[in-house]
Amino acid sequence: MTVSGAGARSRLRGSGAGRRRLDRARLCAAVLGLVALAGCAAGGAQSWGAGVPRDEVDLALAGLPVEAQKAFLPLSEVFYARIASRRFNSRATFEDPSVRQFFPSVAAYSDYYASLVDVLDRGNIRNNEPRRIELLGLSSTADGVLAVSLRFVGRNDLPLRWWNASVVRTDEWQWRAGRWWVVPGKV
Repeated sequence: MTVSGAGARSRLRGSGAGRRRLDRARLCAAVLGLVALAGCAAGGAQSWGAGVPRDEVDLALAGLPVEAQKAFLPLSEVFYARIASRRFNSRATFEDPSVRQFFPSVAAYSDYYASLVDVLDRGNIRNNEPRRIELLGLSSTADGVLAVSLRFVGRNDLPLRWWNASVVRTDEWQWRAGRWWVVPGKV
């Protein structure tokens, strides 16, 4: 039995409309899946210092004035956010005043910068550009001095390595003259 004329055309039109509905349904499902995936990714992002036990933070900050205790985590988060996703083998990054303000002198900043570039280079972080910096721990080393353990994560610079490279480093922060300063290590 063959179908001809208007009946055949309406069936073809009907199947085209059905295909369009199916395509729209697939598109909606894909968009909803991407939205759900983005929500999971955003929900999985941790706030600064969330991985450090609260009692460790309290113990490290215990001997400091109240204003120092309140200011440390937000200030360190700002500092490390400013240096994340920036090339450290760049003069523009070195001359950025928003990063220099965390150091008591230009010489201290230069020492810290040189030390960080060396560590990132030895850790095979591509372009000396950490993509993410994680706070691993805090400890008090002296009166008003905190040792901050960090993980710097970035793209791997070695050939045929598609995974990230990471470097663990300890920075020192000192509460002096009513504010926090980053203390450079020895180069």
